[in-house]
Amino acid sequence: MISALPGPADWIDAALDCVHRRQRGVLAMVAHERGSTPRDTGSWMLLTKDSVLGTIGGGELERTLIEAARAMLEGAGSWSRAPVQCALGPDMRQCCGGVVQVLLEPIDVGAAQWLAKAQQQLALTGHVQIAFDSAACEISPVVITDDTLVDAFSPGIITLSFQENRPRLALFGAGHVGRALCTIASQLPIRVTVFDARLDQCVHVPEAANLLVDERFDPVGGAQQLRSYEAALVMTHSHALDYDLCRILLRRPDLVYTGLIGSESKSRRFRKALRKDGLHDLELARLTSPIGKQGTEGKEPGVIAMSVLSEILTVCQRAQDRRRSFTASTIPLNQVHHG
Repeated sequence: MISALPGPADWIDAALDCVHRRQRGVLAMVAHERGSTPRDTGSWMLLTKDSVLGTIGGGELERTLIEAARAMLEGAGSWSRAPVQCALGPDMRQCCGGVVQVLLEPIDVGAAQWLAKAQQQLALTGHVQIAFDSAACEISPVVITDDTLVDAFSPGIITLSFQENRPRLALFGAGHVGRALCTIASQLPIRVTVFDARLDQCVHVPEAANLLVDERFDPVGGAQQLRSYEAALVMTHSHALDYDLCRILLRRPDLVYTGLIGSESKSRRFRKALRKDGLHDLELARLTSPIGKQGTEGKEPGVIAMSVLSEILTVCQRAQDRRRSFTASTIPLNQVHHG
């Protein structure tokens, strides 16, 4: 089951699920945008007879494309790829006024092969490129790999890239604030793993595709083995456990955010003890505590959760931007491809 705010490439799994259930669907995907538009290139909706997953921005644009997709599903339109060009001002009477091109892609058993290849490529490399021919609409999309030959410069070819770029948060503790955080996070571009062995608390964590609960967790051992996370947040039921987790996590330079719930006095006590335990200034500087200081004031679980999630997403986005900037600046000029 995919959450109400699915990830940038979740349509692949959802479309394959349609295929496996012998259910037809229509994928509506923003292929190009110019000017002010509700969503960016790569935004998508997947429509079936009974459901709509994802969004391309709402408003008259989305309503019109839902109607077009429904017509395809009901047999009133051609069952083939349909490029739709929309000027949001004159065509849709939307104030943003930009121009979008949307592809309506039919999903049925015939799509199984390219969808499975896209799923495999995404799992293997973390990103996938898919070429859609907007002129020869009967030709299946092509998943681009090292051995794929695609004329990317053909006027009708639209190549879209998808990657799972949502940051991963390790949340230690499924108490009141942790559960409130998960509820809000289910609607945000972030993936959260909740680590807590208390079944009576974990059972109240909401279900969503971007939330995972690990109930068989040894907190200290698990923190030592943590891999592929950008952020960690410590808010367990025990100050002693909080301390042990901070001592381990702050030694991890791969974490761009390590947060500890609590007051200023708790933060001072922890920092003093951690320094005595051998952590140096650079490691201590990685600790964010109290958390969510720039957000709305309040001690309600939802207020704390909202503030700290904004803080985490901001820090992770800045880290992503720095990595992109560094990568771009280190690519030799003779390796830059234009097109």
